[in-house]
Amino acid sequence: MPETKEINLKISGMHCAGCASGIENGLKQLDGIKLVQVNYAMGTGRVDFEPGRVDENSIFHTISDLGYGAEPAEKAGDTFAAELATARRNLFWAVVFAAPVIIISMGLMLTKAEVLSHGAEGILLFLLTTPVLFYAGREIFSDAWLQTGHRRANMNSLIALGSLAAYLYSAIVLISFFLTHRHGETHFYFETAAAIVALILLGRYLETRAKGNARDAIGALLRLRPETATAVIKDEEVSIAINEIKPGMTLSVKPGEKIAADGTIVTGKPSVDESMLTGEATPVDKNDGDEVIGGSVNGNTAFRFEVTGTGDNTFLAGIVRLVSEAQNRKAPVQRLADKIAGIFVPTVLLIAIATFVLWYIFDPHNAMLLKAPVAVLIIACPCALGLATPTAILAGTGWAARRGIYIRGGDILEKAVKTNHVIFDKTGTLTEGHFEVSAFRAAEETDERVLFELAASAEAGSQHPLAEAIVEKAKSLDTRLTPVHNLKEYPGFGVKGEVDGKMIVVGNLVTLQKEGINTESLVAPAEEEMAKGRTVVFAAADGMALGYFALSDKIKDEAGEVINKIQAGGREVIMLTGDNIKTAKGVATELGIKKFEASVRPDQKAIIVETYRRAGNNVMMVGDGINDAPALAAADIGVSLGSGTDVAMESADIILVRDDLHTLLEALEISRLTFRTIKQNLFWAFFYNVIGIPIAAGVLYPILGWGLSPIIAAGAMAFSSLFVVTNSLRLMRTGTNVV
Repeated sequence: MPETKEINLKISGMHCAGCASGIENGLKQLDGIKLVQVNYAMGTGRVDFEPGRVDENSIFHTISDLGYGAEPAEKAGDTFAAELATARRNLFWAVVFAAPVIIISMGLMLTKAEVLSHGAEGILLFLLTTPVLFYAGREIFSDAWLQTGHRRANMNSLIALGSLAAYLYSAIVLISFFLTHRHGETHFYFETAAAIVALILLGRYLETRAKGNARDAIGALLRLRPETATAVIKDEEVSIAINEIKPGMTLSVKPGEKIAADGTIVTGKPSVDESMLTGEATPVDKNDGDEVIGGSVNGNTAFRFEVTGTGDNTFLAGIVRLVSEAQNRKAPVQRLADKIAGIFVPTVLLIAIATFVLWYIFDPHNAMLLKAPVAVLIIACPCALGLATPTAILAGTGWAARRGIYIRGGDILEKAVKTNHVIFDKTGTLTEGHFEVSAFRAAEETDERVLFELAASAEAGSQHPLAEAIVEKAKSLDTRLTPVHNLKEYPGFGVKGEVDGKMIVVGNLVTLQKEGINTESLVAPAEEEMAKGRTVVFAAADGMALGYFALSDKIKDEAGEVINKIQAGGREVIMLTGDNIKTAKGVATELGIKKFEASVRPDQKAIIVETYRRAGNNVMMVGDGINDAPALAAADIGVSLGSGTDVAMESADIILVRDDLHTLLEALEISRLTFRTIKQNLFWAFFYNVIGIPIAAGVLYPILGWGLSPIIAAGAMAFSSLFVVTNSLRLMRTGTNVV
């Protein structure tokens, strides 16, 4: 496979979904481009390409040739403040000049007063309208001109054509008046042109502000990082910049301060507020040796910690990357909107031309000859189509991030909604993952101390939770442990090795039976332990059974409630475990799970997941351990608990930072509400344009005798985009009580 490189971009100059579609289509023409995703709402893009066939400079030049600006995302600062300031300034000057135009025009029209001569009125309106269009609205016209040069059209093209039509028509009428001194049909439409641009700029200002609120999840995370930290150098505390922090340094954190990096506590027992990162509402008590997360806030106790992660290698940086990637990834439901946006503007232009031609043929003296085509150009809104999906994803993933739920993209949100099977790994997911020996039994003629000495010595070479529990119990009984030689570990089954010259086998019942060891005297009492949901581990020496250990793993307090709610929502739940069928049945019965798979090896989990998928199911896999990673990757949606390994988290589509299954319910509910909002937005965007454009064209005029004013069309267009954004923002105000 050829090498593929990814570059993330900050793109400026986009004004509608058509712009994003144009950039995507333009870049796809380059040889070596594998994937292009442009997010209009975020002003960002992602390009995957083959370095041997195309370079980054070609990508930047292509975007520039298309009429837009681009720079690497990592080098681009937060442009929201500048965008908002520009939008506010343009709106201010538009209102300053447009308000008198509208007041004068409407006042004279309503009162029929002749305060000014017709010529003087026209000159005054012309002088006031010109700066509205070509100063306050200069970006609209400059971009429209640029698009024309590239033989393309976008939202600005429609606005420019509509407002220019009213402006130039009025200017021609004014010139004609002075040349002929005849009133005739000399009504001016300067107020139409001025109001159109002013309303569009008002809509863009409100839209910019709303989009800024929607995409503030990343900004909120970045603001968690302090600017400075206090380093301990030769027993002296020195203030340093955050970029000067290095792994291995010791930092001092005073009460109420933000923690500047990831690390391990060396002195002090603080209570740390991690809510902005994990969603954990209450502060977490820490002790010596515990880990702290950069960006969290210290409580009332000063402490010192050794730095383990800085810069891009911190937990916070990883979260920022996750949220950023999530907000750039498109949901499949957006594909239809993207296709329509790509042909939307040319279609509207054709409709406007057809509208003009039809009015010219059937009623050339009607005022609708000018009003209708202009209204069509102005009311059409591809922006709403472009904003419908990404703004909802921005709001949904931002809301989830504040709850300690990190969803990798809009496509994941959509898949989560369609999930109908949820598969849980048992150990560490439905249970605490901390085993303890609850009971043990030695075989006849075997001393209990010998059972522990030999079995624990063999298990000491394993890192499996069951092995660690047996070793811990042995140590608590002051058992002497002997080094193990020639240890072989069979994942999911047990271990085999030499201890004091004896060949020791420790594992499940199947393992001992395969070794030809007679366990008949132990099976009956062992099955009683299994029926209680306990895991039984057998031990043997030189082919003779030594006894067994019954280990219990406490079921999480919330597991039963979460399982019931998932099943009540119409999803089927399946449990996977390496335990034998009797132990698995005991746990499944306690949790109310009807389907489970027992004696599952780690490599079989992914096969089981794939089997359910091939049966036509949409499968979510929930796990935490390193042996869950293949299954997480195989599922439609992989969910990793935050207590899990890095490998499991890398394989997951949804990461639950808190080790609390309630957050799985929250993730499902956030996905449902976000996807519902996307569908509402898309319905509005389609409905608005399908209904609005024909009305603007004048289809109701022959029936009702009225058409749509271009000024009202401009207001409707601005409202359409604003409706989509504010509807998405409702997600962020929904609250956190979604369980």
